[in-house]
Amino acid sequence: MKKSGLVVIDMQKFFFEENPQVDEQALAKHCSEIVDIGRQADLPVIHVVTRYREDRVDWPRAWQHDSQSWCSNLVQDGDLAQVVDNLVVKPHDLVVEKRRFSGFYNTNLDDVLRGTGCEHLYIVGYSADVCLRFTSVDAYNRGYGVTLIYEGIESFRETKDDSVAYLGWLIDASCISLAEFKETLAGAAAR
Repeated sequence: MKKSGLVVIDMQKFFFEENPQVDEQALAKHCSEIVDIGRQADLPVIHVVTRYREDRVDWPRAWQHDSQSWCSNLVQDGDLAQVVDNLVVKPHDLVVEKRRFSGFYNTNLDDVLRGTGCEHLYIVGYSADVCLRFTSVDAYNRGYGVTLIYEGIESFRETKDDSVAYLGWLIDASCISLAEFKETLAGAAAR
């Protein structure tokens, strides 16, 4: 069986302030449960977060000169750049900072995953139609299998179901329920 890792994308306060239609509490609760299950199964847990420098040198060019840009809300150490309160990043979790939509672009995510022996990724977080999508496609392009956990994802500009269907079509990503995730890991532990 291929070794799996759990990647949690952009579960930061800003993204829920930006899109209040998303139920932050419910998504954080599900992601927290998923992370706890992953930890119990000894999966590496990698939190991928968007963070920028205050001096803007690492901001996307399109927003470098816009003082009202969403990037300004994700400056390192800013309150809105922090992971949501209901999702605890533990000391043995790994944290990868990104500055573009993909968790792989100019980061050490691939090195971290290969260093932990991962060949397959369970992916949760926000947003299934932007950062989660770009990261999933780049994971596929690097040879990782991708499985989304339905209760642990939400979308911004399209429905969650449309995001899941698109990734299923594009990269053959599978999508399982939280209960299926729990069963899969329990079954793997019994072997």
